Amino acid sequence: MLLQACGNDSQSTEKPEIKPAPKLSNDATTYAKAAWQLINEVDPLVYHKEVDQLESQVRQPVRKLSTEWRINVKMTDSVTEGKYALCRKALTSLDIWARTIIENGNGLSQKQADYERDKLQCQNAIANPALGNTDPKQKGTAIANMQ
Repeated sequence: MLLQACGNDSQSTEKPEIKPAPKLSNDATTYAKAAWQLINEVDPLVYHKEVDQLESQVRQPVRKLSTEWRINVKMTDSVTEGKYALCRKALTSLDIWARTIIENGNGLSQKQADYERDKLQCQNAIANPALGNTDPKQKGTAIANMQ
């Protein structure tokens, strides 16, 4: 029996490059601000019904950010979403509106109205950060502390 290995040159001195792991944040503030920035960058494409760009420029980045948010910000983390969840909802509404345009679906004006409502709520959450993150270890909520 003969064994032979391919491409295993023992004289190679190249060391594999080790890259640091990406920093994960469980702070919804980070994701809310990223969502707000993305929303404002891409919603003109949806308003102008740029169908050829909606999948790659709107839907894919929106779903990626929303998925990362759901994975990294959990209710059990030290900092939870509070009102910033409205920004994630705005991402979802934008994705639904873009999909409806691509598919030439029904209810387009309602999808747009839903998105505009959610975007306004996101803007309000970012403008009032005390309502954004809440610490589950504290008694009460950020809203109660403001009164």
